[in-house]
Amino acid sequence: MTVIVGVVTGLVLAFVAAATVFYTSASGSAATQYAVDHRCRTENGVQLTVSNADVVADDAKIRQIAQRYGGEAARTRTYVTRGPLDPVRLISRDRAFDHVEVLKGGSRDGVWLPHNVADQFKLNPGDTIQLAGRPVPVGAVYRKVADPAPEFWCGDRSLVAPSPHAGANGPPQPLLVSSTLLDELVQMGGLVPAGTRVDVYTTRPLQTRTQMDEWAAATARMTPELTAALTGKPAIKDYAALSAKTAERTQETVGRAVLPLTLVSVIAGLLGVVGLAAQWVQRRGAEVRLLWTRGVSPQAIGGKAVLEMGGPLLAGATLGWATAWVTSPLLAPATQLDPWAPGRAALLAAGTWLVALLVLGTVTTLRVVERKPEAAFLKKVPWEVLAGGAAVVIWLTGAEHAVEVDAGELLPQVSLAALAFPLLTIVFLVGVVARLAGFLSRESHRLRGWRNPTVLWALRRTAAQRKVVVALLGVAGLAIGVIAAGVGVASTARESLEDKSWMRVGSDHAISLVGTSSPTFDVPAELHATRIAFTQLYIEGNIGARILLVDPKTFADGGRWRDRWADTSLSDLMAALEKPQPDGTIPVIVAGQYPLNEFISPAEYFKNMRTVATVPSFPAMGQFEGMLITSWQWLAQSERRGFVQQILTTENPERAVQVLNAAGETTGPVLEAKTATEHLPFLVVAWIFAFFVVLGFALAAVAVVTLLVSVETRRRSTAVAHALLARMGLRSRALLATHLVELAILAGTATAVGVGGGWFVLEMVTQRLDPYPALAPVPQPASLQGVGLMTSTVAIVGVVLVAGYAVRAAKRAKVRELLRA
Repeated sequence: MTVIVGVVTGLVLAFVAAATVFYTSASGSAATQYAVDHRCRTENGVQLTVSNADVVADDAKIRQIAQRYGGEAARTRTYVTRGPLDPVRLISRDRAFDHVEVLKGGSRDGVWLPHNVADQFKLNPGDTIQLAGRPVPVGAVYRKVADPAPEFWCGDRSLVAPSPHAGANGPPQPLLVSSTLLDELVQMGGLVPAGTRVDVYTTRPLQTRTQMDEWAAATARMTPELTAALTGKPAIKDYAALSAKTAERTQETVGRAVLPLTLVSVIAGLLGVVGLAAQWVQRRGAEVRLLWTRGVSPQAIGGKAVLEMGGPLLAGATLGWATAWVTSPLLAPATQLDPWAPGRAALLAAGTWLVALLVLGTVTTLRVVERKPEAAFLKKVPWEVLAGGAAVVIWLTGAEHAVEVDAGELLPQVSLAALAFPLLTIVFLVGVVARLAGFLSRESHRLRGWRNPTVLWALRRTAAQRKVVVALLGVAGLAIGVIAAGVGVASTARESLEDKSWMRVGSDHAISLVGTSSPTFDVPAELHATRIAFTQLYIEGNIGARILLVDPKTFADGGRWRDRWADTSLSDLMAALEKPQPDGTIPVIVAGQYPLNEFISPAEYFKNMRTVATVPSFPAMGQFEGMLITSWQWLAQSERRGFVQQILTTENPERAVQVLNAAGETTGPVLEAKTATEHLPFLVVAWIFAFFVVLGFALAAVAVVTLLVSVETRRRSTAVAHALLARMGLRSRALLATHLVELAILAGTATAVGVGGGWFVLEMVTQRLDPYPALAPVPQPASLQGVGLMTSTVAIVGVVLVAGYAVRAAKRAKVRELLRA
């Protein structure tokens, strides 16, 4: 058993230290992937742009430079010229013809027209189109690119899928031409350059900070060569350098935040080393006394303990390092790690092994000479009261918002106080419960319960091991509480990000409609969507506001809603909007903190509105501080003129756009909830507090070691008691029941105080950890039901296994152990 405890103790220490390295590395990988994934594929390198001009460039040389550094190059040239009726935009880009859907023709010697232009002027391949007053052959007709644009056109989204609202008669239509044909048209005159852009990007995976740093170094070296290959002075934007800086700052932020937690975890692991030393002295008691009486120094005996337990601790450290590496995909923010992570983690694991040997030798030496390693006054210090007082001080002196976001880097700075408050609060709650449990166990001898001897025996055994029970309850409760708080804060940050994004957009996707004249708010039956319309209002004091028209029958189909956003359910809110008012007024829901009489609008219908419900916020509220929501049916079609209409949907936006276009609707830009709010501040907060889980696992392992030591150290006394009670007629089943009752009391109390403490912390800190408190809605604590179920399941399984082991050890005790006891 001592060897097993040594292995587990070494595993805990090395796991915590190695997990810190892997976690920090993974945070940089996650930040790298976020930076790359939230940009276009061609925007992961360097971009050189010349506005309102074209430059002479050696395309072959540009591609050669990019390929030499492991990248690819794409050049986009844009000109505007007079078309048959309105201005058109001529676009020349490498491989552009391969990334549109050809409907007719295919000759690359002519201009390629979008199908709406071809239909408008009844043009087919082989015909000519007037450009700058001269006929140009039509090479092909392609299907107009609609938003959301394919990945190839992501960087040129505004060119090939321009907003239909742009321009007096609409935006210039995109016509695709080859570079050769464009040069010929430029020489003829009549074309105005709109800009040239060279994108250098890589298709290699960029999943770790190391990979991004290498690519950023390559773009920095190639940029002067690329600039020399152009005749003009381009504006340079190095996306690779920006992503590399984001990954670096994220690693630094997460590393600084989790370092104090790591130190706490290591200290908790060293407590297990202290217990290991005590167990070794107990198991080697006769040998230690013999060596002591023969003049062997305490330091030599401590060295003997180090030599004996160094191997198990080293094996545990190796297992801890390997476990941290294997479990990093489950615990860390990303599955990819930097190449240096395993080596640094191994060094830290080796360092914890050396520290553990030092503590083991020191504690063993002190115990040999009958000197306790702790001072007597430490037992009388109410540590839980000090922790609670510190938590109160932090709460009263801390800022309303413990997370500050750097506007330039968009990275949150989480204060040390924000990390300490949850730990101190849980320590206080668990400490109070543990101290109360110690008092109750001390007074349990007053109980008279011989009618139920199994329960009474369990209580007596608990009282006999009061110190161990209190320590076990404290460590286990703290482990569960830390895990619950960490999981809760991380889940709350992610849910808050979703909430704020949905509140700005209204759903996962919002598809703009252009020039719609539909008299109703119907949507195609095959879509799981709803139609909304809105226009701007004002609140007294020139505060921006909005009025939103919804379809109560379909809003739940396409809009996003959480019941916690309001005290009233969505179905009740929609029913209130749909129900006619007896006095003929228009029912409205007021969102925000301002009453209806403070909204200002010149519209006649506004005077006839009456509040039927108020909510703190509502989907599609955007950044406005107030909004009025009503049903479209209460406003005439003429009164809805000027409202911006959108389709909200949770489905694939590409399919929704196709269905809407087939139904005769003209669609515009598609707004995405995933890009409506900057993710990184929320994600970094979630990553930092998710590290609490690592700390919780370390504390849980210490609790397991403490429990095993407790069972092992009282094995003889349990065996003697079992032998005596067996003679009195107590069956083995009753012995198992007593252990189950004893362990169930401990496990149930630890689970209750841990999950309860985590819930209390979550209720207290949720709003203070909001990176963007100005954005609605106010964050709400995430549910801890999953954590409660998981810990309860683990506790039940653990109680059964440990109780079975205790009974088995007692029944198989040898006669000489009974005589010694």
